[in-house]
Amino acid sequence: MGQGNERTGGKRYGDVVLPVVAAALPTAVFQAPNLVGVPVERAVVVVVALVVFAGVVVWQVVRARRTAAARRRAEDAGATALAAYEVAVQYGFGQIATRLTRFAAHDHATRRSELGAFADRAAAALAFYLLPHVPDVRANVYLLSPALDALEPIGHGGADDTAGTFRAGTPYGDRNLEWVLTGGPPRVVGDRESDVDAVDDAPDFDPRYRSYVAVVIRGEGYSFGMLTVDCPTPDAFADLDVRNVDVVAQYAAVACTLAFPVRRTDRQPSP
Repeated sequence: MGQGNERTGGKRYGDVVLPVVAAALPTAVFQAPNLVGVPVERAVVVVVALVVFAGVVVWQVVRARRTAAARRRAEDAGATALAAYEVAVQYGFGQIATRLTRFAAHDHATRRSELGAFADRAAAALAFYLLPHVPDVRANVYLLSPALDALEPIGHGGADDTAGTFRAGTPYGDRNLEWVLTGGPPRVVGDRESDVDAVDDAPDFDPRYRSYVAVVIRGEGYSFGMLTVDCPTPDAFADLDVRNVDVVAQYAAVACTLAFPVRRTDRQPSP
């Protein structure tokens, strides 16, 4: 181990010294005649100029090495982050796909009873994927009630507790029910404190989250519920996160389509 370190140190030393010698030596040889038989003052000026020149070369070489080292560290960090992302996707999303395959093999009654477990696994996998770059992330899966008057949590993953039910007759309940039933686009809020809907907050309402993403769980033109992820930090979710939340919502939509083939006929598809 020690010999390997010595060789590495020697290589680094040579990487600095050799460029300096290669750049400064020709100049020194060219200026050598100016040091012979000349006044001391002139010789001193030549020597000082050579020293300054060598110093400038050293500074440029060292700066170039530091820049190269910083670039290598950035590349290594990027490769590490990419590897972690690939592991999270393969482990987390791969589990959802495997679970969905098993889910499809059950009869309708078993699918209904297993839907909550599938929703838990999907929410946990999504939170696992987001956690490295979204602190204290929480994921929740909601299902529309049979009467279409509430969004009830059936799956949870990540930090804190499961969120409450969104009910008709309340500001947030009505807003989310209308959005889910019409199959609205993904909702991304960077900071709920500046969101226009914050005026609907009750005086004692103090949610744990500042930013969130919500996606409708929708399959074959019918809405089944919604998937949300939230975080106490504002602007926590990137565009890629929104796309992956949508992917998990599509998995959940397939599961709901398999679990409730009769319920789908009770709803009219949106135009």
